[in-house]
Amino acid sequence: NILIYDIYQNAFQYFRMGYASAQAYLLFVVVFLFTILNWVLQKRWVHYS
Repeated sequence: NILIYDIYQNAFQYFRMGYASAQAYLLFVVVFLFTILNWVLQKRWVHYS
């Protein structure tokens, strides 16, 4: 399953709110780390003449 759909299923179909919340928190951390990494590396991509 896709993680977003798995979070939805766990929360609203199986009523496992704690497990779905942990998955959502993990997804947030992964997206946040990717964003920070992208923000740090973008300074290397821009070259002004």
